[in-house]
Amino acid sequence: MTNAPTPRRKLPLEAFTECRYVPGETSIVDLIHPDDGLTLHAHENAAQIHARYPSAQRLAFEDAWKLADAAGTARYRQDITEVNEAQFNDALNVLPPVGWTTRNGVESFRISERLWGNLTDIYARLGNRYFKLVDDIRLPAATIAERVAVYAAANAGSDNDACDAPRRDPETDARLHGRAATQPAPKPGNDS
Repeated sequence: MTNAPTPRRKLPLEAFTECRYVPGETSIVDLIHPDDGLTLHAHENAAQIHARYPSAQRLAFEDAWKLADAAGTARYRQDITEVNEAQFNDALNVLPPVGWTTRNGVESFRISERLWGNLTDIYARLGNRYFKLVDDIRLPAATIAERVAVYAAANAGSDNDACDAPRRDPETDARLHGRAATQPAPKPGNDS
């Protein structure tokens, strides 16, 4: 006589109410099958899980998801940083922008692809200064404008020279803006 394991019931996803989760991670280790207490995919017990994930905890799936979501939000959300014009334009042209608008003198748009949940890259321009932050794609343009203005005022000494992309020369700038490049005036005594 063999001790064959009892086949598990095939259950809808909603039936798996507990899981193994490592605090601070953005995903769960595995769901726990209610029939035998083993994990759904790897068929592991608590000791086997703890051998691979020493800090894994058994939690309600809803609680684990809230913790994982909070960890992802903390990992990906970023405060405002200054970028250069080339970075701003690259972001504007990589995917169709979302919510491209100007409020209170601040032009802003959001990247349509999300980084985590509703978090995405948001770019803004105030005068000839360019900014980036990572926040909720639904963040109102007026709020973006307010935050950018506060940041710009607090960092008035910032300069785009600190950014890593090179500045454009006047000829490239003219070409990109659809104007003919202007040649510099010859210096006195120069025959050219």
